Amino acid sequence: MELLRAHGPAAVTVEAVAAASGVARTTIYRRHRDSDAVLESALKEIAASNLLQPSDDVWADMRQAVQLLITTFQENQGVGVFLGLITGGDPDLVELIREKLLRPRMELGIARMRAGVAAGQIRADADVETAADLVLGAVAARFAHSGNFDEEWIDSIVALMRQALEVRED
Repeated sequence: MELLRAHGPAAVTVEAVAAASGVARTTIYRRHRDSDAVLESALKEIAASNLLQPSDDVWADMRQAVQLLITTFQENQGVGVFLGLITGGDPDLVELIREKLLRPRMELGIARMRAGVAAGQIRADADVETAADLVLGAVAARFAHSGNFDEEWIDSIVALMRQALEVRED
């Protein structure tokens, strides 16, 4: 995980993990067939942590989702994952990150917004897939240019999404 955080996904090799952990390469190979399997295991661990706990309020859940994204970027291995995606050197590596980490989390967020549509909190004609992309993009952009996520910024993202998506009383 430290290799992933500090140097990105390409640095997570069997040799590097063995050197960093003091565990023999043969021991690592007993559990993982190759470097991709080691990285996949690390990505699964990240994906299983910091999951959205839905409530009855889609806007509170969106705020929670933004905070979880921030946590992933700042405190976990998000830095290395982000580096792997933006450098895009290895297409198989990029696809692995998308498949194991990003898509499942995006699907959870989209499903939560669809539940908000069903509950009458989000407009039926809202493009929830694009809204999810916008929220992820906002957090990634903020991380890239400042790394500062104060409460007012989080509130402004949720307010903007609410203004765009909320059912309007005409």
